[in-house]
Amino acid sequence: MTDKKVGVIIGAGPAGLSAAETLSKSDRRFTVLEASDHTGGISATIRHNDFLFDLGGHRFFTKNSEIDRYVSNLLGNALVSVDRSSKILLNGRLFDYPLRPVNAIFGLGPLTAADIIFNYLIERFKFNRPAPRSLEDWVISQFGKTLYRLFFKTYTEKVWGIPCSRISAEWGVQRIKGLSLRTALIDAFWKKRKKDAASLVKHFTYPSKGIGVICEKLAETICEPNSLLFNAPVKEVFHEGNTIQAIGYGRPEGGGKIETDFVISSMPITDLILSLRPLPPGEIVEAARWLKYRDLVCVALMFEMPFVTDQTWIYVHDPAIDFGRLHEPKNWSIHMAPPDKSCVVFEYFCNEGDSVWNASDEKLFEQTRRDFEKSAISPKAISRIVDYRVVRTSKTYPLYEIGFSRHLLKIRDYLRGFTNLQLVGRYGTYKYNNLDHSLETGIKGAQNILGANHDTFMVNIEDDYLEKKKD
Repeated sequence: MTDKKVGVIIGAGPAGLSAAETLSKSDRRFTVLEASDHTGGISATIRHNDFLFDLGGHRFFTKNSEIDRYVSNLLGNALVSVDRSSKILLNGRLFDYPLRPVNAIFGLGPLTAADIIFNYLIERFKFNRPAPRSLEDWVISQFGKTLYRLFFKTYTEKVWGIPCSRISAEWGVQRIKGLSLRTALIDAFWKKRKKDAASLVKHFTYPSKGIGVICEKLAETICEPNSLLFNAPVKEVFHEGNTIQAIGYGRPEGGGKIETDFVISSMPITDLILSLRPLPPGEIVEAARWLKYRDLVCVALMFEMPFVTDQTWIYVHDPAIDFGRLHEPKNWSIHMAPPDKSCVVFEYFCNEGDSVWNASDEKLFEQTRRDFEKSAISPKAISRIVDYRVVRTSKTYPLYEIGFSRHLLKIRDYLRGFTNLQLVGRYGTYKYNNLDHSLETGIKGAQNILGANHDTFMVNIEDDYLEKKKD
């Protein structure tokens, strides 16, 4: 079948749907193609009987006043304010995150605390230090070797599945920017300092019934003649010259093909390259195959007790425990579970096709129950488990392995040659964006269709890793 000529938005996550909402206020017509059966992408909220949970817990925080107003106007009274309280589980003890000096002294002992400060000072007084190439280099330069070994190396390698020496320094610059031992000391003794580290805000806004409400509300703005198709993964992107002409997609009842004036894509940029017909030059295809992602399996355990922890997140550094992080949705909003019950979501960072990804739901449940008991975070909760749910999400995190920017720049430059294509979102730009950045790229991508001239790759550029090729 061939549909009437219309624009196509690929993906019904925050970026794709903010683009759709923006275009809905114009005379442009479009179809949104979503590969799954729900909105939200990795920012979806899952409903399981009377429980709601996110895929890992997604806060909403932004320093962009326009995006803040955008979400506030969208959700209104559905937003609640959350005080962040996060911990690190290390050697059977819970430490404040970010680490506070007094907490470290009493938790690690004065000798270890002195070693942390000593190694930090060694790094601070190094001269002619070369620019850090790996995440290991960057973290040591910011925190010293002792703190790196204790609080960064094990967890980071659990998340990414490769040594920190292979992870690009740009990941640290982007995700941990603004934090050092010096800022931690300032934070401990001067509570009202002007600027928090970007990844460690103390308060954030959250929809009372889960982060997925943002995308659900955005989807409600799509009205006829525009449409949103679920279970419609993009299979082929047909182009001629510098123009994309049609999108081929799958459907349970049979695929379709849409002739299009424009495309706003939030699908993984690597998949987009491999879907182009004809295929791009060999070096572009090779670059797309070089870039990798890390995948995620979430195991949600339901408990017959009002609360299990008092934390928003707990980061698990112990290498003997397979899950890397957990959060309790009810500590974000009391509306996420019944009054007498709660839920805890455990995150396993993995690669699609590995033993974790391929494990049965029952096996993952048993493993999670055992590891949670081993963690001793809440011993009394183990006997109160009443249900569970397993959710797998692929290509969750773009992997910033050393050398990635060279390949990404090559792909980006090639795709810029298409005059009617906009790339948006975490997947579409291969950037580890937060939710606010994804919304912003979607809005700006749609504005470009309407005549603006934004560069969506320039959203969230404080790390400017795409402008400085260091690897």
